[in-house]
Amino acid sequence: MSTQARPAPCAHAERSMQSYVDRVLSVDEVEVVERHLAVCPTCAKCYRFEAGVRNVVRQACDEPCPDALRAQLRRICDDCDCDEIS
Repeated sequence: MSTQARPAPCAHAERSMQSYVDRVLSVDEVEVVERHLAVCPTCAKCYRFEAGVRNVVRQACDEPCPDALRAQLRRICDDCDCDEIS
């Protein structure tokens, strides 16, 4: 990202992007973001990227964990001295 100051509507959209993608904004906040995305190709591109990443992660989480990976993760957890970390 550039070190230049972003226009206020872009900065607001950027701050709201995660909540917008997560669908936790109020109706009024959604309208503000959507109006901005409709006229700002840069922020619209950022939204498409964020939404795409979420979709890929969601799909990856739906796949079952291979038994070999599950066993390796269990060995790592068994070897961890988490109780000793303060």
